[in-house]
Amino acid sequence: MRWGSLSRKRLPILLGVLLTIYFILLSLQPGQSPGHWLKRLDFLLYDLRFNAALDWHPPERGGQPIIIIDIDEKSLAQEGQWPWSRHKLADLVTMLAQYGAVVVAFDVVFSEPERNPVDDIRKRLALDGERWLAPDGWRRQVDADTHFAQELPATDVVLGFFFLDEANVSVGQLPAPVYELPPESASRSVVITKPGYAANLPLLQDAAAGAGFVTTFADADGAIRLAPLIIRYGNELYPSLALATVMAYLFDRQLQLETVALGEVDVLRYAGVGGQLARTDAAGRVIVPYKGPKRTFPYLSATDVLNGNISPDALEGAIVLVGTSALGLSDLRATPVGTQYPGVEVHANIIDALLNDEFPYRPEWEAGALLAQLLLFGLLLSFWLPRLGPFAAISVSGIAVLLGISGNFYLWTYQHLDLPLAAVLLLVGGLTIINLGYGFISENVSRRLLKGMFDQYVPPAHIERMMNDPAAYQFAGESKELTVLFSDIRSFTNISESLSAADLKALLNSYFTPVTKVIFDHEGTIDKYVGDMVMAFWGAPLDDERHAFHAVQAALSMQQVTASLCEEFAARGWPAIKIGIGINSGQMNVGDMGSSYRRAYTVLGDAVNLGSRLESITKFYDAEILVGEHTQALAPEFVYRYVDRIQVKGKNEPIRVYEPLGRIGDVEEAVLKELQMQQRAVEHYFARRWDDAVLMFTRLEQQQPRRLYQVYIERIADLRQQVLPEDWDGVFRHTAK
Repeated sequence: MRWGSLSRKRLPILLGVLLTIYFILLSLQPGQSPGHWLKRLDFLLYDLRFNAALDWHPPERGGQPIIIIDIDEKSLAQEGQWPWSRHKLADLVTMLAQYGAVVVAFDVVFSEPERNPVDDIRKRLALDGERWLAPDGWRRQVDADTHFAQELPATDVVLGFFFLDEANVSVGQLPAPVYELPPESASRSVVITKPGYAANLPLLQDAAAGAGFVTTFADADGAIRLAPLIIRYGNELYPSLALATVMAYLFDRQLQLETVALGEVDVLRYAGVGGQLARTDAAGRVIVPYKGPKRTFPYLSATDVLNGNISPDALEGAIVLVGTSALGLSDLRATPVGTQYPGVEVHANIIDALLNDEFPYRPEWEAGALLAQLLLFGLLLSFWLPRLGPFAAISVSGIAVLLGISGNFYLWTYQHLDLPLAAVLLLVGGLTIINLGYGFISENVSRRLLKGMFDQYVPPAHIERMMNDPAAYQFAGESKELTVLFSDIRSFTNISESLSAADLKALLNSYFTPVTKVIFDHEGTIDKYVGDMVMAFWGAPLDDERHAFHAVQAALSMQQVTASLCEEFAARGWPAIKIGIGINSGQMNVGDMGSSYRRAYTVLGDAVNLGSRLESITKFYDAEILVGEHTQALAPEFVYRYVDRIQVKGKNEPIRVYEPLGRIGDVEEAVLKELQMQQRAVEHYFARRWDDAVLMFTRLEQQQPRRLYQVYIERIADLRQQVLPEDWDGVFRHTAK
């Protein structure tokens, strides 16, 4: 036994240590591919943390206005399908300059010349054997590329271009590089290198203030989380569109780099311009600091700009990005903040961060921090969890997860540090599963015992909660406010005499099954079945602050179920049934009661007895449901008909009795008017204005024949024959149970 006990303690410790070692090796293995399952989980956690941080601590945009001119669906509908003529783009640049834009960046590449109409005419005439000697001046006047190039100097325009993976592909003209690596540094650089490019026409590139690459790099799941600020081509470095735009805005094309020599490579740490340095990784990439979901930055429709339909000062002093959010133009990207995010707005986020020095980054001690977390959580929980019970183990693991998440969240939100989290959370989760597995057998036995005790009379949802939270209930007797319901079938004796034993059993089963389901659906507990009677209560074994509401709602649903059963019974040749329901709320004793031979979870008390009395007098008033005044007060969501002020046998205190008619808002207007008239009649009754009361009850009875109105008419006739005391309170005393 001693050896077995020691083994049971040592084995989970050993498994925990082995799991810790596994995650350390898994997380720190060099060259872990981006598609690795652990890396993908880190992507998911990164996105969740990113969006949570945006909600918790929304970042503020800088003071520089950054506005996106959107070639949107509206623009395409009014100006024509893309690509637009460069005459139109020239007009757009002119309008942007007139509105005061200081820098205009195109998230577009103009690598092919636009066809000249003069050339088209010449070709068509040549096919017909003719020749047109048009002056070259005509050709230049109608040339769209020339027109576009002439308008580019109207303001500082930055064009986009692509770097390609295909070697020896060089389309168009690259802009001037912003940095040239010395020969001794070129072999040590690990900046992203590309062998080909697709750039702009030389005519346009020469006229523009600059250009930046718009090449994107998505993670393995397709989302853009990182973006390079620079890319190497040959021994020269070229800026991204965002960096080139900032250079134009600051009138500074001097790229600033800070590197650290690590062995045989130079690791890039910072890149920027004009003192605005962004923390990069070794390859020159920054974490894209999205400010929010798409359209966080202001958008203006391109057609509105072309037609002068914007405010005169809308673009004054602004950095303008020209791009598209149209679905058909294929520039929508997956990002942590949305799966249909306009690519042009990715550049806007980077520009804003470059100008305000707000980039998160992965520190060089990232690997050491991960190792420390894995060792701390792994070894601590490996030795601690086996000594705890299941709930304590879950609590401790939950605290560990909370510490890991909150610490990671704090460093991201307030220190702008990006640290991996998936391995730590998986390790804590794995250690928890290992230790909980050892308590599974005893836990399973306990759950089976509990289910066997409560399965027949507690809703399945209650059982599940009780099994998961034993502190939420107790078997020992206690006194608490509950609501009890009694229901039986009217004239059941006559029904039982008209049916065979087999049919009677089938009828009761057909009735009890849907009625029990209704009670369970409304969070009730079945106390017992006695013959045709059903007894249920609310508020135990689990607390229910709305116990009265759920009981009344269940009673109304039982009415509907019984009505639908009558159609089924008629088809089987069985008699129709009607039920009477009594509901009362109050202090009751509840708990596991009985003898050593048989026990039951039940309720006792005067409030319970009163509920039974209310059910028995439903026949007297011909009401299907009667509730006591305490229930009516606890469930004000319903419309009630005042029935009577009564004193039942065995009780000295009178109570008011009500009949629930339905939820407020569901009861017809005609019924509400009837209730108002009835209330006035009852007021006449208690004031002993017999003639007025009889007149109104008679009128009510004529409009809606009800046993209740006839009861009052007959009672008033009897009271008129009596000499009533001065303190007559209108209470009717029921003498039968």
